[in-house]
Amino acid sequence: MKTALAIAALAALTGPALAGGPTMVADDPMPAAAPAATDVHDWSGPYVGLSYGKTGGDLNDSFADFELDSDKATGAFVGYNIQRGQMVYGGELAYASTDTVVIGGGGDDTFDSMLDLRGRIGLSAGKVLVYGALGYSRAEMTINGTDGATLSGISYGVGVDVAVSSRIFVGIDYTRRNLDGRNDADTFDLDTTVNTVGLRVGLSF
Repeated sequence: MKTALAIAALAALTGPALAGGPTMVADDPMPAAAPAATDVHDWSGPYVGLSYGKTGGDLNDSFADFELDSDKATGAFVGYNIQRGQMVYGGELAYASTDTVVIGGGGDDTFDSMLDLRGRIGLSAGKVLVYGALGYSRAEMTINGTDGATLSGISYGVGVDVAVSSRIFVGIDYTRRNLDGRNDADTFDLDTTVNTVGLRVGLSF
């Protein structure tokens, strides 16, 4: 009798489980797709590079007004950027060598070199940096083959740099210089505007 009761109790306990069949386990939910990474470039740090451009402008030497012939300007630059969010600012020193002739000056009046020290501030849009610049410039001249002049004044400009890799960038820059001074013989004043449009390639660190 006890054996029969035990068998009946066991059947009562296991019956519902067998009738229900196997227990189904739900699959784990698929993970949500990660958002696409934004195209970000870090412009901060030191950089160096080379430039190639064209010059132009005008000159007044107290006696007459002249134009500057369009000529090549080859040079180099070094600078440092600081980035805060999208804002990028810093300083740059650039040197360019040129043989820009003063038209109407007898053919012996030339601009030989230019040195620019300027601050830059701009906005970064990923791999593109758009900036403005303001600074101080000096230019060396040869006059009549024997005399010369050192001119100085403010410079300002705009430009765009584009990162082509994590360290290499290319760009285009426009700089306008308002310079004045006297010739080395101290016989007349000089007042000039020298413009440069140049292509740049640089390496950041």
